[in-house]
Amino acid sequence: MSSKEEFLAKLQTQLDSWQTEISELEAKANDALDDLKPEIDAQLANLRTKFSEGEGKLNELADVAEDAWEELKVDAEATFGKLIGEFQEDVQQAVSGAQGIFAKIKSFFS
Repeated sequence: MSSKEEFLAKLQTQLDSWQTEISELEAKANDALDDLKPEIDAQLANLRTKFSEGEGKLNELADVAEDAWEELKVDAEATFGKLIGEFQEDVQQAVSGAQGIFAKIKSFFS
């Protein structure tokens, strides 16, 4: 397997992981109270945007000719590194927000 194929496989694995995280958060959002749903939906929209950016970059890289691959690899690694960091921060923020929301709901019943 060429280094390009290995790199693309690595990026696809990352995108698959993000899709799983988004799906899990969507399931939690579907269970949220109606008045909290807009906040969660906004966080999910942000995560979907990051996912789309990563997916677009992966598709762009897949179409690059082998001779141009090495030139773009450094830029691709930097771009994906940035997206991974942002995505992880956004997921953590969404999870923290959801935990805070559920703590507020729980306090109503305490």
